[in-house]
Parts: sequence; C-alpha cells; structure tokens
Amino acid sequence: MTRRLTIFLSLALAACATAPRNPDMTSAAPAPVARYSAEAGSEPVGVIPDATLRDTQRGRDVTMTIDYPIGSGSHPLILFSHGYGANGHAYVGLSAHWASYGYVVIKPTHASDQNVKLADITPASFRDRVADIKFVLDNLDALQKRYPELQGKIDTAKIGVAGHSLGALTAMLVGGVRTFPGPVSYADPRVKAVIAMSPQGPRESWGLTKDSWSEVKLPMMYMTGDRDEGIDKSETPEWRRQAFELSAAGDKWLVFIAGAGHLAFTGRLGVMPEPAPRPTMIDPNDPFATRDTLDQQRRRTQTLGDPIRVVSGTIKAVSLAFWDAYLNADTKGREFLDKAGERGGVEVKKK
Repeated sequence: MTRRLTIFLSLALAACATAPRNPDMTSAAPAPVARYSAEAGSEPVGVIPDATLRDTQRGRDVTMTIDYPIGSGSHPLILFSHGYGANGHAYVGLSAHWASYGYVVIKPTHASDQNVKLADITPASFRDRVADIKFVLDNLDALQKRYPELQGKIDTAKIGVAGHSLGALTAMLVGGVRTFPGPVSYADPRVKAVIAMSPQGPRESWGLTKDSWSEVKLPMMYMTGDRDEGIDKSETPEWRRQAFELSAAGDKWLVFIAGAGHLAFTGRLGVMPEPAPRPTMIDPNDPFATRDTLDQQRRRTQTLGDPIRVVSGTIKAVSLAFWDAYLNADTKGREFLDKAGERGGVEVKKK
C-alpha cells in the first residue's frame, strides 16, 4: 500500500512539473492607449532644456527647448512659437505629448519681445520672430552636431510650425500669410503644415488685412474657443475665426472648442472659468440628508475638473491627428479629423 502511494505521488508531481501552466490573466499586458486622446504615447521622451546656437548675423544666441523621442529612427519636426510673455520652456504639455507620439519639437525663445510691453509690439517684433524660426531651420545640421542625441532624428522633409497667440501669428506668417502694404510674404518652402492656436484676424496696425490670408496654400489648422479673448476688447473669438474664413480654400481647418479660453492652449492651464459660488457640502451624517442630495453632491464634486481635462484632451488629440495627416500622410489622422466634429463641445469646419 505504501509503495503504491509513493508511486502515485511521484507521478502526480511529475505531471505538475511538466504540464503547461494556464496563462495568468492578471498579468496580461495593458490595453494600448488610443492615439488620439489625452494620454501620452509609448515613446520615451528626452529633453534638451536650453539648447543654444549663435546667430552671428544678428549678433545673439538663440535658445530653445527640444523634446524628442529617445528611440531610434528619423521623425517629423515641429517648431513651436510661444505667445507673448512666455518662452521656450512653456507649453510642455503639448510638446511632450507630440514627442511621445514620434515628433521632434523645437521651441525657440523669442528674445525680441521678452522685455517689451504688449502695446509696443510692432511688425518689426514679429518679423524678428519669423527670423528665429528660419534661423533654426537653417541650422538643423549644426544643431544635431552640437547635440549628438539628435543625430539622425530629424526628417527635414516633414516640417510643421505651430504657435499660440503671438506665436500663432509667427506660424501663420511662415505658412504664407502676408502683410500690407506690399504685400510682404514670409513663407518658407520647407514648412509643410501649420497650426495656429488663438490666431489673429485682420489688424491694420500689424499689416493684417482681409487679403492677408488669400494666398495661403499650405494645410493650416486654426484653433480657438468661445472664451478665447485677448486683453484688447477687439480680440474676440469671432475675430479669431476670421483667419479661417479669409483663408484660401484647400486643407484649411477651423477647430472651435466650447469652454476654451486663451490659456487653454498653453498645455499647462485649461479654461479660465467664470467665478462660481462654491457648492455647499452636505454632511453625510446629517440625518436630514437624503440619498438624492448626497448623490447629487458626489456627481458635482467628481466633475469639477472635467472641463479643463476635456478641453486639453481635445487640443492634444486634434492637433496630433493634423500632424499625422499632413506630415506623415497617415489616413487614420485624416479620418479622425473628418469625425472630430462629432466630439461633444467641438465645432470643426473644413474647406
């Protein structure tokens, strides 16, 4: 009997050792992140916070922050022009997001308006901004030699320019918007697509007329929102929409986001909501508190931050789809753009 039991146990142990194990469902890999969402991509991102090149022609250094995918391979390049009062360190939410999906993002600091009052901004100021963008494009080889981590990472055939506020004007000028009298064109043939966030409409003092957008041939996306107002009372959302309305037809997009204020495009701050009274909190131990009032309070506190996340997520998703469509010729990006107007709180127009 003892011998039989020993043989049985030996066979059982051998079977356990050799039998295939059932897969552990709890250790399954997480589901892939949807590309057009608020979530970062899978590419690890490297940062050069203060890359510098000497502009001998203008006698000064041009400083920039660079976000780039760490993995191997050549990637499209996006140059981002910051708004008034900001610098190349800003807009990290957007630049890191784009880099995590395979784009190199260079954000130069525009020295020309660092110590200038907004009221004193002149056409000379934004011409100098355009010169910053063109200087970077002229010196991509030198940049890669000075910073070896960038070597071979930039696909110079796929270049886009984006900008916010005064940076939107910079991007539009590089993309073919003209100033008057003249007209004067600042277009750069190396640039293949443009995103203008909080764009300007006609402004005579800056040389922007209704004819300024009539010769824009590049794919261009204009992003604004119903709270996108500037310091000047004339800088209304309706004024910003005119950049799209006055543009020549052909791959022009307007993305109008409900709840998006001027700072929604910084990548750090969302909308600037109108002040609202803080909701009265109900003590759950209050014997007079009903289940309905407690449920209503729970829903209100859970959704207080939702508008900011929704607006930020929309900006990231739609801008990435635009880059994919026009820098990478990705049909999925174009398909997303075609359906982007179906998202709640977003108006999308194309011509």
